[in-house]
Amino acid sequence: MTEVNWSRRIVAIGFLVVAVVVLVSAFRIPVGGGYQAVGPRAFPLLVGGGLGVVAVVGAVQAFRPRDSVAAGSALEADDDGPIAWRPVLILLAALAGYAALLVPVGYWQSTTVFFVVCARVLGSRRLLRDAVIALVLALATYVLFDRVLGITLPPGFVRLAI
Repeated sequence: MTEVNWSRRIVAIGFLVVAVVVLVSAFRIPVGGGYQAVGPRAFPLLVGGGLGVVAVVGAVQAFRPRDSVAAGSALEADDDGPIAWRPVLILLAALAGYAALLVPVGYWQSTTVFFVVCARVLGSRRLLRDAVIALVLALATYVLFDRVLGITLPPGFVRLAI
């Protein structure tokens, strides 16, 4: 008899729903006139399309009968047991906090803290290393977008001199 893994199916359906919402929202973005090679729809369409591909692959794997896969093959799904919901919920809370604090605290400050929290939740125990890497990545992306590309990011309460 085939064992059904409902957690994987729920996650796959959730990703499909999110992909559809992202794509529908992307197509609602008005396309401006002019000679823009890449308009405001490009990135949301890319993200929605990528998410849709991942969601479809996940759905196929989640809904495929386990009996149809040969035992011991590379395609055999390994069942690690139930999903650990605690880290998932902590990461969702961290993402919500990041979104809420992004503008008042600032991009590079809140991004640094968010990266460190994510690394900690995912099992890293090297706080100093994680903080340095997070700070370097956050500052590099801030400088690239805000200073080089001219895409304004929230500076927050500590403004950079560069």
